[in-house]
Parts: sequence; structure tokens; C-alpha cells
Amino acid sequence: MTTYLMNSAVMPAGNFGVYRYTPATLADLAEVMSGPHTSCLGYPQNADLVQAWTGVRPEVNRVETRFSPGDRALVMRLTRRVSNPAAKGALVSEDPADWEFAWVHFEG
Repeated sequence: MTTYLMNSAVMPAGNFGVYRYTPATLADLAEVMSGPHTSCLGYPQNADLVQAWTGVRPEVNRVETRFSPGDRALVMRLTRRVSNPAAKGALVSEDPADWEFAWVHFEG
């Protein structure tokens, strides 16, 4: 089982199957950062936030993800859309209340 850290909830191409999307917490994020995981965070600003919240900086890693049955991801994403598309990737909020934390479980 692989645990991914992601900044969006995705269903990767070719990964047909059942996904469960359930709430997670900032404590769950800290737990993920303390153990083995694969970072798929594409923005340094998101890595900065994770480091500020957990004390551990994840790798910025724009990789294509393929889930296998049993894999999971902890997703951190803004609760609103960025109004100016040119600002995508810029730091928009350091307040954890502005972010949704969730688990994505791939059941295959």
C-alpha cells in the first residue's frame, strides 16, 4: 500500500475502479508526514504550508500517479477556487480552515 500526498483529488487516467473520499484532519497530515509517503505536491507554496503545519517539508514532485488497489492519498485543497488564474500556485492562505483535508482510498 502506498500513501500519497496530493493537492487535488484525482482519478488518474487508466485507474478505473472505486474511490472513497472521506474527511481527514491536520493531525492526519502530520501522521502522513511522519511515515513513508510519496509526495505529489506540484507547488512549492503547498510544500511550505505543509512544513509550517507539521514541521516536515515534503518534496515538490510533479509526477504522474497510478493507484493500485489499497493505495490511498491524503489530499489538501482549497475550499474555494482561486479567482485569478494567473495566481495559481501562489500562496493564497496559510489558515488551515481555508483548506479541505480528505482521504482518497482506491479500492480497485
